[in-house]
Amino acid sequence: MAKDAPSAECPKGAFVLTKIILRRFSEMENTVKPRPLSRVRAMVECAMLIAAFMVLSRITFIRMPQGGSLTPVAGLPLLLIGYRRGLKWACISAVAATFLEMLLDGFYAPPAGTLWAFVLCLLLDYFLAQLSVVSAAGINRLIGQRSLVAVGISVLISQLLHFLCVFLSGFLLWGSYAPEGMGPVRYSFSYNASYCIPQSVLTMVVAAALFRAAPRLFARQP
Repeated sequence: MAKDAPSAECPKGAFVLTKIILRRFSEMENTVKPRPLSRVRAMVECAMLIAAFMVLSRITFIRMPQGGSLTPVAGLPLLLIGYRRGLKWACISAVAATFLEMLLDGFYAPPAGTLWAFVLCLLLDYFLAQLSVVSAAGINRLIGQRSLVAVGISVLISQLLHFLCVFLSGFLLWGSYAPEGMGPVRYSFSYNASYCIPQSVLTMVVAAALFRAAPRLFARQP
């Protein structure tokens, strides 16, 4: 690796890499493509935004002991796929991003070693958690709303759905880690809220700022 090459392991390097990816993504906006290439263009866009997601997910402010971490605005690239390409492309991208994330970061196995617990953990902590992030943006695209308020509401809904997934996982699968005297529901709520709330606030603020600065990034694509 070159001496001055940005590293995804440090916040500065990750932001530089993300900026490069988004710059190339923005340049594609000004390129007129024939209709037959629209599917190829959509695939390239999704691949670039998944790459941005993977880079931003390397920036971890807080890593929780039983899984979960504060990775500010990491989900924003996946949200952009939902706004631009709709629910189908967003869901495909979310599943692909989840597989990549599990491949790079590993898998937190639930304390109960049953097949049911394993499947439920995969769904709630990984796949449904990511799908919930993109679902609101995809639905927002179907409705056709494209304003600062609409973006803010859809981001808020997506973050609430994500919290619901990890909260359910917390008390159904990880409740045995609750301290003595604390029930699994209260434990799951406090544990997941400790990183989900600041992450949601940061994502909403950055999404609003990005919409004001470059609203074309949220524009619906054919």
